[in-house]
Amino acid sequence: MVALGSVVLAAVAEAHTGERAYLRLLPTEHYLWGGALVVALSFALVGWLPRGLGARLRSSARALVTLHPPRWPSAITLALLVMLVASGLVGRRDPLDNPLPTVVWSVWWAGFTAAHALLGNLWGVLSPWPALYRLVRPGASRARARRLRYPSALGTWPAVGVLAVFAWTELVYPAPQDPARLAVAVAAYAAFTALGMAIFGPRAWLARAEAFTVYFRMVARNAPLATRAAGDGRRTVVARWPASGLLAVRRWSPSQTAFVLLALSAVSFDGLSRTFWWVSTIGHNPLEYPGRTVLMAWNTLGLLGTFTALAAGYLLAVALGRRLGGPPTHHRRWSVLVGSIVPIAFGYHLAHYLPYLIVDAQYALRAMGDPFDLDWNLLGLRDLHVHAAFLSDHVAVVHVWRFQVAAIVGAHVLAVLVAHAALLDARPPACGAAEAPPRGVWMSLTPLTVLMVGYTVLGLWLLSTPSVG
Repeated sequence: MVALGSVVLAAVAEAHTGERAYLRLLPTEHYLWGGALVVALSFALVGWLPRGLGARLRSSARALVTLHPPRWPSAITLALLVMLVASGLVGRRDPLDNPLPTVVWSVWWAGFTAAHALLGNLWGVLSPWPALYRLVRPGASRARARRLRYPSALGTWPAVGVLAVFAWTELVYPAPQDPARLAVAVAAYAAFTALGMAIFGPRAWLARAEAFTVYFRMVARNAPLATRAAGDGRRTVVARWPASGLLAVRRWSPSQTAFVLLALSAVSFDGLSRTFWWVSTIGHNPLEYPGRTVLMAWNTLGLLGTFTALAAGYLLAVALGRRLGGPPTHHRRWSVLVGSIVPIAFGYHLAHYLPYLIVDAQYALRAMGDPFDLDWNLLGLRDLHVHAAFLSDHVAVVHVWRFQVAAIVGAHVLAVLVAHAALLDARPPACGAAEAPPRGVWMSLTPLTVLMVGYTVLGLWLLSTPSVG
């Protein structure tokens, strides 16, 4: 799961360790080099794609249906959030028998993210924050005259800060699954969001400062489904090419760039921090894992170091590409290409969390039947037996591993396509749309592709190397 700390049952930890042991029996070297080769070949092939590809992909969207988005889903989600916070405070202390930890860390953070990459921005409809604002709006309306304009210079930096705190809590904090502590954290963040909406207005605050609105909108740009404004408050659902939504952002701001890189580096460090290599490197025996409390300082530095290394690698690749291919546009190149990192961030997110989602979603279903430890059986699943045997079954693990490999490699191939189309669209027109692109575009993407190939190998290695569980 996202945050396996000392409070997690030994059975789950053992299943996770067993999964890693079986993966070491697979021909991982073949997958590593095969995945890297696929990404490299895709780079060679997309180099022949015509100019104007991004515009063609964006214009190929087809309308499916026009709807008037209802307001009640937000109210239902807010009621569910209140129930989960209450269950964290008064329900069972075991994080696998309390619905709050499993819903937050598995169903929401892992599963809901995956749903966004398939179905579009569901959070735009299901977010509890609009309903929360309607509750605090009477007080906010009285203070409307004193409402502040959101400073444009802030960009999405508040969202970057919230995501950094969230990642630290998930990956470093000793007890992220403790129900009572998690309930207090969720309630505090809801209050923080309500205050921000009251001061700056819901539209500006949610679009720029609310980390999860920013995050899910970013992930949803990968999806083959999206919505567009149709007037009178209606939205039109459209079908489009996967990841074409990323090409609609012609220039990413520094804060958006930092947000994207932080999302990828956080999930990468989650995998890295569990490896035997990391634990032994910081001076501990991985077979005698000392626990998160002992490793807090090292893991904090590791999380910061992973983000710094990724940001430096990305900027270096972009700078080298500029020297090789020449300036493509008046825009800064890093602001054009960062959208290609988004498919990679989602692909590794899906691959990394998939086994834990399958197991912990079962715990969440069982716990939701008795959220307050009152001996209820609301869903009729009190006696549900959680199936985790696939984590120790060689055949099942092989299938899971292959799906993870496909997710990572496929995401990197998509990233190469997005980078190429974005850079083509950014160049001033020099040849017809049907002509092959200039050699400079292909050369300028070479360093970034090398970085992507390296990250492909790293991601597959993290999935296959021995882990502390």
